[in-house]
Amino acid sequence: MASTQYATALHILVLLAAEKEETHTSTSLAARMDTNPVVLRRMIADLAQARLVETRRGAGGGVSLTLDPEEITLGQVADVIDADMTFDVHHVPDQPEADFMTDAALAAIEAQRRELHAASIQELDRITLRDIMHAATLRADLARLVANGLSDDEIRSGFRIDNGRLVPVDS
Repeated sequence: MASTQYATALHILVLLAAEKEETHTSTSLAARMDTNPVVLRRMIADLAQARLVETRRGAGGGVSLTLDPEEITLGQVADVIDADMTFDVHHVPDQPEADFMTDAALAAIEAQRRELHAASIQELDRITLRDIMHAATLRADLARLVANGLSDDEIRSGFRIDNGRLVPVDS
């Protein structure tokens, strides 16, 4: 079964980047993400250790980004979370006799997994948190406009994209 830790870490970071003026706590984030605050606290601790976020305790405390979203790559996040961006390799129990072909096949599969992981991280290093944040904010803005009853034509003619947000054309 695939791990959700990488997606969860990205979700945290996108919320922090997109809503930087708001106070975010592990409890408030967990409520929005439908998960346990303890799970997020552990992940936030890993992100803080990597200096991607900082935490403040007490009244008015919370968690916030330490870097500009443009400075955080998705590859960095994968490294922090120690996410394997590929597939699981199955294991074969020890055999009473040597099975050279099985051993060789598993070694070749593992080598392919490592190469795929390295290529995935290299590609993820080209994408920044800002890129994901902009995609998310555009989708959220569009969903709000549709929920308010605007038609596709009204949205296309009345709004433009500015710094990852939908803004009225006249502003």
